[in-house]
Amino acid sequence: MPSTRLGDNWTLDEMRQSEQSDRDRVSSEQAVAETFDRWVTDGMAAGMERRHRRLAERMLDRVAISTNGCLLDVGCGNGWLARLIVDRVPEAAVVGIDVSREMVHQARLDCADLASVMFAPGAAEEIPWAEEYFTHVMSIESAYYWRDPAKAALEIFRVSKPGGTFHILINYYEENRFSAGWDTETGLTLHRLSAADWVALFATAGFEEVISDQIPDDSPISPGKSPEAKARRQGLQDIGALYVTGRRSKAKGSADLQARVDPGLFRILR
Repeated sequence: MPSTRLGDNWTLDEMRQSEQSDRDRVSSEQAVAETFDRWVTDGMAAGMERRHRRLAERMLDRVAISTNGCLLDVGCGNGWLARLIVDRVPEAAVVGIDVSREMVHQARLDCADLASVMFAPGAAEEIPWAEEYFTHVMSIESAYYWRDPAKAALEIFRVSKPGGTFHILINYYEENRFSAGWDTETGLTLHRLSAADWVALFATAGFEEVISDQIPDDSPISPGKSPEAKARRQGLQDIGALYVTGRRSKAKGSADLQARVDPGLFRILR
C-alpha cells in the first residue's frame, strides 16, 4: 500500500523522518551546549581566546572590515572574537550566537561596555536573524560541532548580504592528522571533513569564489606539556588551521549594499 500523501509533498513516513532528524539535531546541540556550559562553570572559557587568538588575528589580517560592517560570529563562546574585531574596527557592529546559554551569558558580561556588540542563543542551522543582513559571517573552531554543516552553510548564505563574505577557521579537519581523536576526547559527534568537502558545502549553498587555505599558528606553546603533547601541538600549529572563505554575489546593477548599523539598536535589544 502506498504511503498516505499529505498535501502535495509530504507523506507520513517523510514527516516522521523529518521529526526524527529534528530530534537528533536537538539532541546533538544539547550535548554540545552542555559541554560548553561546563567550560564556563569550570573556568575554561577564557582559555579559548588564549589558544585561538593568534590564528584569529592572522585570519582578520585577510578580511577587509569597513566602518559600516555588520558581522555575525557563529559559535561565539565568551565573545572574545567580537572584542578583537571591535578593537580593530570600533565602528563595526557584531552579533554573536552560541548554542551554550552559559557562554552567551558570559559574553554579555565580558562585553557589557561595548555598545555595538550583542549576543543571543542560536545554532548555525537556525540563525535567529533576518536574511541578507550581515556583511561578514565568521566562525572560529565551531564548524565541526555543527549537527548539519550543509544546512548551516545554507543559513549562512541566507543571512549574508549580497556582496558579503563568510570566513570559517578550524583545526579539526581531515588533512590535519594531529587533530585526529578530538571526537573521542570530547565525547561528542564531530564532523571531520576535508578542505574540499568544506569548499563544496559552501559552493553548493550558493557562495561564489569559495577557496580554502591553511594558516599556520605561530603562537608560543604553553610550557609544562609532556614531550608527546608538545610534539602534537607543534605539529598542529605547523600544518595550520583550515581557512575557508567565499562571497555571496551582488545583485546585478547594485551599488555598495553595506548598510550603516546604528549601535543604538544593539543597546535596545541587549
